[in-house]
Amino acid sequence: MFSSFWRSIDRFSVQHFKCVISELQKVKVVNEHNREYVVDLLQSIVEIVTYGDRQDPLIFECFMEHQVLADFVRILKTNENSKIDAPLLQYLSIMIQNMDSEQAIYYCFSNGYINNIISHPYKFDGGDLASYYVSFLRAISGKINGDTLCLLVKVHGDAVVSFPLYTEALRFAYHEEKMIQTAIRSLVLNIYNVSDDMVYQFILTPPVSEYFSDLVHRLRDLCFCLDTILYDKGEIEIQKRKNGLILQSDKIVDELYYFKDILSVGKPRLTKLVTENLLNGLVFPALFSLLVSKDNDVYLLSLHYILCPAFFKLLVEEALLTMWRVLSCIIF
Repeated sequence: MFSSFWRSIDRFSVQHFKCVISELQKVKVVNEHNREYVVDLLQSIVEIVTYGDRQDPLIFECFMEHQVLADFVRILKTNENSKIDAPLLQYLSIMIQNMDSEQAIYYCFSNGYINNIISHPYKFDGGDLASYYVSFLRAISGKINGDTLCLLVKVHGDAVVSFPLYTEALRFAYHEEKMIQTAIRSLVLNIYNVSDDMVYQFILTPPVSEYFSDLVHRLRDLCFCLDTILYDKGEIEIQKRKNGLILQSDKIVDELYYFKDILSVGKPRLTKLVTENLLNGLVFPALFSLLVSKDNDVYLLSLHYILCPAFFKLLVEEALLTMWRVLSCIIF
């Protein structure tokens, strides 16, 4: 009913936009009785703002004047198990993805509204909310650059003390859904490519920097799993063993390419830390195990994946060259 009402008049006028905003501001709490109405309001606002960003600057001026993002935050906080979180995140993602105006992006990232939405204590209960949340984070990361990134971090003195977009994203780094993992990695690489020295100091300092050691441990565990399948003495069907080997091999290759993508960012401090984690957490222990092992077959296949010329060049060569350039500048 409400949906047909909004569509029966000029939906893209400033006057109508003010009416929709007024209706949203009248909502004191979101529950199962008014959820659909609130969803219609959110959808209308996002559609009008998206239109106004390209066609009518007065619409976005109205959006800023009435601090509509503050109402989005309020709607989240007054949610009474109405499951309004998912559609709100979905519409926000659409709005941010379709913004072309630098002024609009700058405003949305200012005033802490986006960070409040990112940091909201959502209840991820295995439904679709995680997908909508990660899509929201990725939409934000797709709009950041050297000028807007500073709006999403909290700084105390000369140090970044909080970066919700990055730290909250890492919570989903090993999500069971492959699409979510891929989205998070894309987001992370976007951040690495636009970060300045202050942000890198935050990213490369514990406990946040533990992400890199976790990545190495994940790669190591995948190698161990590959060894387990290869050397299993049980009666596993040949086709089942083959499928298991292919699956684990593909996972290892994916991890190696992700490491390559990180190293290809070309930031010396990032390269140094990632390389140290790879050498200390994977390469050196594997080589040591090979040297002291009485069974020459143990870990052989995993080592081939990590240390054979093709993968060594793919993964480590670029990192070592970057480190050598840095050391050369210091020594000479």
